[in-house]
Amino acid sequence: MIKLVVWLLVFPVTVTSVREIPYITAHHGENGQEIYKMKLSFPNIKVHEPDQYICYTRYLAELDEVYVLSTLIEINHEFIHHADLSFCEEPEDFASHRPWECSRSRKYCKGGAVGVYFFDAYYRSEVGKMIYPKDVSLKIGFSTIMRHINFEMHTKAAVTEVQYPLINVTLTFIKTPTKYNFQSHLLLTDGFIPANKEKGYMADAYRVRNGTWTLLASQLTQGKTKVLVPVPGGFIDVRQGDVLAAKCLYIPKDNKPVRFGESDGQEMCNVDIQLGYEFKHETSFKRSSACMTQHPKFSFCDHEVTSGICGDNRKVNT
Repeated sequence: MIKLVVWLLVFPVTVTSVREIPYITAHHGENGQEIYKMKLSFPNIKVHEPDQYICYTRYLAELDEVYVLSTLIEINHEFIHHADLSFCEEPEDFASHRPWECSRSRKYCKGGAVGVYFFDAYYRSEVGKMIYPKDVSLKIGFSTIMRHINFEMHTKAAVTEVQYPLINVTLTFIKTPTKYNFQSHLLLTDGFIPANKEKGYMADAYRVRNGTWTLLASQLTQGKTKVLVPVPGGFIDVRQGDVLAAKCLYIPKDNKPVRFGESDGQEMCNVDIQLGYEFKHETSFKRSSACMTQHPKFSFCDHEVTSGICGDNRKVNT
């Protein structure tokens, strides 16, 4: 999502509890392999002002080396606008293991990091579940690079009484590695949308190779029912020298410019591309990557590797 800082004041957060007791259950899958689940909750807090970003980092002391197959985020829709889940190697010094107000900066990881899932109250589903594709998992635990779990939530109402839980996260995992490890790459936009082009309508993602654009995913953004959109035809390979690109379509509405950002009244154009890689390349993929462009200054037509799309639809494979 857009990492645009718009808050200047830090509001107090009262923490009433910082340590939950997780529980781990186990069952056998179809092939007889043991599958485990662990449930973690955001600590009890009170937030005196609405529209705040609150973060929490927790050391995974209970897990040595495990391979996550799916994540489930459940949010309290009365108070939470959206939630974000990630893992990292080490938190920044200011990111204590107690919840903190993180509106001004949410860059709280040092070393390895991976963004896993973003769940928005505007999605139609009641919970946010991400199931990794076949042969893909995420290696986490205190003996791995990803030894901390990070919660981030955006409140839409003040939390004046203890409401427990505001966020629940359930990790489903195994103890043997899969073929590929998980990582993500985020494409996003900053700047503003010129007048008469406000309403977001569609988002597309592409792989560009030797001037040819291949569609990775496309979705109507209004009233969307899917959080994750599969690549048409299955997996697609990405090689060194390829370009990952995204574009959004806006429909004319009001005669006024609109900024990109995370607040009400602002728009967003972002695509989170999720990928799997062989574990032997873990050092190269230890940290999520991102690319942000400034609109309306940026144009694909101004860059040689992407200019092939400009005025020539034959360069697009769908």
